[in-house]
Amino acid sequence: MEKLEAILSSKLLPMSQKLQRNKVLAALMEGFIRTSPITLGIAFITIVGNFPIPGWTDYLTKIGIFQHVEAITNGATGVFALYVVYSLAYSYAKQLGSNERNSAIISLASFIMLMPQTIATTVMQDGQAVEQTIGALKLDFLGGQGLFIGMLTALLVTRFYAFLSKKNIMIKLPDSVPPMVTQSLAPVFVVTIIFVLVFIIRVLFGLTASGSIFQFFIDVVNAPLNSLVASPLSIIIIMEVLAVLWFFGIHNAVLQGPLGAISMTMVVSNIAAYQQGQELPYLVPSVIYMGMYAAGFMGFVTFFMIRSKSAKMKQLGKLSFIPSIFNITEPIMFGMPIILNPIFFIPQVFTQLIAGFVTWGLTTTILPINLNPTMSLLPWTTPTFIKMPFSGGVNYTILMVICMLIGIVMWYPFLKIADKKEYELELESEKMKAQETEAEMTAEEIQA
Repeated sequence: MEKLEAILSSKLLPMSQKLQRNKVLAALMEGFIRTSPITLGIAFITIVGNFPIPGWTDYLTKIGIFQHVEAITNGATGVFALYVVYSLAYSYAKQLGSNERNSAIISLASFIMLMPQTIATTVMQDGQAVEQTIGALKLDFLGGQGLFIGMLTALLVTRFYAFLSKKNIMIKLPDSVPPMVTQSLAPVFVVTIIFVLVFIIRVLFGLTASGSIFQFFIDVVNAPLNSLVASPLSIIIIMEVLAVLWFFGIHNAVLQGPLGAISMTMVVSNIAAYQQGQELPYLVPSVIYMGMYAAGFMGFVTFFMIRSKSAKMKQLGKLSFIPSIFNITEPIMFGMPIILNPIFFIPQVFTQLIAGFVTWGLTTTILPINLNPTMSLLPWTTPTFIKMPFSGGVNYTILMVICMLIGIVMWYPFLKIADKKEYELELESEKMKAQETEAEMTAEEIQA
């Protein structure tokens, strides 16, 4: 393992450091890190509100609490794209030496301008259900489904704003005008040009069958996967696509169409067959899905982070450990970050792929599974190490352990590399602070 770590360090660290000097990647990493308090802050409420006890959410709904849990969750993750747009634009503007606040607020405004602003709904009029269009923003596009478009908007608008600002296309105001007023009014021409381009983009995508850039992107991503059926290979493909997209900051919600259709087909059909004492029609695909899910269990990742030398990774590991146990991975994805971090490309992309084929091979040969599909109805926050043993007994537990070991073997060396890098940066930062303190003390002595 040490030899492997040494080889990976010699190859990956120089490449990672080179890539992270790129202003876009640096802004992406800083932008996501800035949003980590949001995902960490709601973790406790999300876990308690969706605690994996049968009837718990029904009870909370009955007493009128669950709607408030959902409101808190939606206020954070449901509109997460808004926070990413602002944070990313701010970070990228700082990299470019442009006005951070102007870039952030203009990017946010552009993002909302591109969004559909009407929703068709059903209302009751005179005791009859009537379809009506109301002015509203679709929550899906403010959250996971709009995350990628939000990232593109923040980067492109901020870059264009910095470019135009350097051309001095600004309103010249007298020196007597307060700086706050000057900073607000000076870029009016620049903002006008940006919004005209946003308007053109909105019109062009409005002429497509999708109707908006948001739906267009979803349709393009979903199109190749909508034709897939619930088969072992299709599950592996979809889960692998999810892993790749996650690395590039594209939330799983983008694929909720094909994934939801396939998963519900498997669940409903398996439960119906199970209740009638028949052979499960989607046994192997269901097992592969959970095997890949187990390999992606991030609890071990946070455990290794807690034991790291880096203060940053150690603290983030402590804060993310409990959420990761309950399948809440956003604090790690955005806080490390894993997204667009070259060090974590291999484990993020290939861990579940390997586990998928291993699970397929074992299930169809030496490790047959007697699956209870009703356990799939447990809340999504149910820990994997609880769900799988209850779902399939000893063999399923053995499979879970094997898949988790795959995850450990894949992630551990890369976490060690990241820890080494962060620890060196922290030592360098402490050294610079010590030198600055020493210089200040020397200057004070000279003055005295």
